[in-house]
Amino acid sequence: MKTFLALLLLCCLCRAQKDSSGNNVLLQAPNVDSKEGVAETQEPRTEAEVQADIWAELRDLRDMVVEQKVELRHLTARVTAAESQVEALQKENTAMEARMTAAESLAEELQMENDAQATELAVAQETLSTLQQRVTVSEHRVEELEKQQEGQKEAVQELQNTNRVRQVAFSASLLASGEGNTDHAEQVQLIYENVISNIGNCYNQHTGYFTAAVRGVYYFRFTGHIAHSDRAMALSINKNGHVIVTSADRHTTSEDPEDNVSNGVVLQLEVKDVVSVNMVGRVWDDHHHRTTFTGFLLFPL
Repeated sequence: MKTFLALLLLCCLCRAQKDSSGNNVLLQAPNVDSKEGVAETQEPRTEAEVQADIWAELRDLRDMVVEQKVELRHLTARVTAAESQVEALQKENTAMEARMTAAESLAEELQMENDAQATELAVAQETLSTLQQRVTVSEHRVEELEKQQEGQKEAVQELQNTNRVRQVAFSASLLASGEGNTDHAEQVQLIYENVISNIGNCYNQHTGYFTAAVRGVYYFRFTGHIAHSDRAMALSINKNGHVIVTSADRHTTSEDPEDNVSNGVVLQLEVKDVVSVNMVGRVWDDHHHRTTFTGFLLFPL
């Protein structure tokens, strides 16, 4: 600023020059009268007038310098505030950069951890898929084994049933208790109430029917007793209501007071075929079980 004032003062002083008499005068440009076209020269100014003008200009310059100083102080304050703000912003920027760096480092770590977890999850999913496939195969295998087991159970049950069916034999006598004659003028089916044996449970003591449970060859036999009777006795083995074999005897006499009849037959039966003993006349039974019906399976077909 001081250099600026010195240069300004020097310029002002240079405007004044000394005339030939040794007095300071201010050089002025010639004034040309437009009407007459004659150049007129102003009178030289005195040193006091020049100095007064210089001091006036110096005061103006001083005022300008003061204003410049005030403005400079304001600018300095604004610059200082701006520098402080810039410094604060730089500090905040540095902190933000540090936070950004930390966040980037954390994000990188999280990305690495996420990648590791993704890899582990992929391996787990692949393992789970393999296990699911194995479980599915195992379930199918278990289902097949259960079906096989069920089939085996059915086969075993069928074999057991077949074995039980193959074991068929029965024997029964006419009266469950007591003694006496059974009389029928027409042919009727006898019901043997006293069951001696009934392996396979094919004989029904309430109906008198034997029902075949398996296709096969069977043997059947009956016996009948008569004593002191004036009526004859005739017995027959019937298959599905048809007479197959018969045995009979006339009424007894004083010379022949008791008689017995019997007969037997081998029959091929289908499942649910029925066999029974029918009678016409009179037949006797007591606790000696003289009148019987017997049958058994020879072999299945």
